[in-house]
Amino acid sequence: MSTKTAATKLGIKPGHTVFPINAPGDYAALVGGLPDGATVVEQGPAADVVHAFARTLAELTAHGQAAVEAARAGGLVWISYPKGGKSELKRDLLWDAVPGWRPVTQIAVDETWSAMRFRPEAEIGT
Repeated sequence: MSTKTAATKLGIKPGHTVFPINAPGDYAALVGGLPDGATVVEQGPAADVVHAFARTLAELTAHGQAAVEAARAGGLVWISYPKGGKSELKRDLLWDAVPGWRPVTQIAVDETWSAMRFRPEAEIGT
């Protein structure tokens, strides 16, 4: 089992601004604590890391687009969904969550949430 925190797996580094969207409860606790100097902000635009949470297809539609709009150029965009069939969302539904963006990696946030990182299609493979 990995000893890395979810914050580390999400690419959150010291000094980063992190914008959680629709996060359940205390975001910093959920990701195992934030690195020194990293801060949670209550709005984008230009956040270093944007992490949206969706439990339903409607939330995915609403929060997926908001996430990509809130990230700075080159920032990290993650969308989390409940693991193991605990909702109507499945990994395959996320592939088309945000037009022009594609998932490039997946991690486990905790025992409840999985997260997929998205990048603009034009940047994949670069």
